[in-house]
Amino acid sequence: MNDDNWIHLMDEWFKNHFLDPLTSVLDETEFRIDVYETEKEYIVEALLPNCNVCDIHISVEKNLLIIKAILQDSISREKKRRTIDFPIPLTQNPIHAVYTNQILEIFIKKEKQQNYLQSPSIPIEYL
Repeated sequence: MNDDNWIHLMDEWFKNHFLDPLTSVLDETEFRIDVYETEKEYIVEALLPNCNVCDIHISVEKNLLIIKAILQDSISREKKRRTIDFPIPLTQNPIHAVYTNQILEIFIKKEKQQNYLQSPSIPIEYL
């Protein structure tokens, strides 16, 4: 795939997934996420208030990034889930995650690495 086609696919993906009114509904009913792009990586931020790091699970399946969390308030604990469907497979892209101040940040390298296979379960660094 050439670079122009790849850039077009990413632009379409951002428009379809993050300018869609349904995204706002999911932000309110599940938990809020934002996706950013830098020159070298994609950054997914999830707002997870009142959540313990041990109650957060991140996994990768082909081109899907799945975030599961148990959010709690003074009355209940609720299981929440968001799935982000990337336009590219993520299995050869290094991914790491950090949870601090109720914000989960997931960093996905854009550049695939030869002979690298991302573990299906992503460990979370807690700061």
